[in-house]
Amino acid sequence: MVLKQIMKDLWREWSWALFYTIVATMTLMAILYLSIGFSTVRKQSSSIKSFVDQKVVMFEIMETQMQPSPAKTDANKHQASDPSEMMNFLQKNLSKEGKAGSYFFIGNNGFIDAKYEQILILFGQYSNLTGLEYSSPMALFAPEANKEDVGTKLSVVGKEIQIVDTFGSDFSLFHPLSYFDAENPFWSKTLILCTRDLETVNRMFPTWNLSSEVLSRMVLVNPSDAEVDQLQHKFFDQYGKLYKGISTKDFTQTSTDPSMRAYKLFILFYTLSGFLLILLLLLNVIRMIEINIAEYTVHHLYGAPIRIIQRRVGGYVLALNILPIVGVIYVLVVNQMALWYFLPLVIAFILVLYLFSTSFVSKRIGTLNGLGNLRRDY
Repeated sequence: MVLKQIMKDLWREWSWALFYTIVATMTLMAILYLSIGFSTVRKQSSSIKSFVDQKVVMFEIMETQMQPSPAKTDANKHQASDPSEMMNFLQKNLSKEGKAGSYFFIGNNGFIDAKYEQILILFGQYSNLTGLEYSSPMALFAPEANKEDVGTKLSVVGKEIQIVDTFGSDFSLFHPLSYFDAENPFWSKTLILCTRDLETVNRMFPTWNLSSEVLSRMVLVNPSDAEVDQLQHKFFDQYGKLYKGISTKDFTQTSTDPSMRAYKLFILFYTLSGFLLILLLLLNVIRMIEINIAEYTVHHLYGAPIRIIQRRVGGYVLALNILPIVGVIYVLVVNQMALWYFLPLVIAFILVLYLFSTSFVSKRIGTLNGLGNLRRDY
């Protein structure tokens, strides 16, 4: 009976119900999507601060509209650098005394134990940038789930390397052009290899063009102008394109900082829109109660308990918010339950709306219509 009355109220208010459910769903999903994106950007702040404090310099390609004259094309034709010369340069700069760092992911194609799906290789200074310390030429770091392996040696392509520690559940990998946050599930299947010996790793994985991969992700830690200029020339020798060294601070001012400001602005806009939508919902519920107050009063006088009328009005509010809750659940599932606490907050808020509507209709019937002395069960 109550369900039939709720459907009747929804049909009477079908235009408002359609408008509210669509707009509320879109608003909640937008707020949640933006919050997840902002949370990811904000998590990078500690890594960015570390890179800024250590004066890390990255390299980005320079777009130019200049074209060489046809007469000088052959004379200026790019010639690739000698592979052995490039390897020697990288070996020197990625050594313990060098200032360079880089990283590379390699899939586990039988290289290590099958319980690991991939290997993250940190070269040179990148292990220091990520907070992993070791004293041997090579060291392995296992995920927290495999901490029982710490202290043992693991065969990597036939080479025995000791697992010195775990990299912790809060480990994340930051590069000015990419970011792998600590909540990414692939970390539980990843083994980290830290090394300052590129030549040895290159012999271990001969099918990979490590020199090119390492160079493309290379950063310098507190370099001199001459070292930055030298690496810029190496980029040109390798790729035939101009690259410019830029500090992490300057890079984030033109990329990360504007993104965070945009996220904050959009979240504020949708939050204010959400509050306006809630206000309209409350006004609509009050209007509906005022319009139907005579019907509610007659039902109450002819035997309908006040709790039945409360369920009718409260059910109307809940029915309007079913689709928004489904939208929130969908966004959470797609994003692997990031910001999962958003769902109980939304449900709690809807329950507050339910209690408000039921309390209002109860007081409206009982107080304003003076029915307290007409019904004993009131």
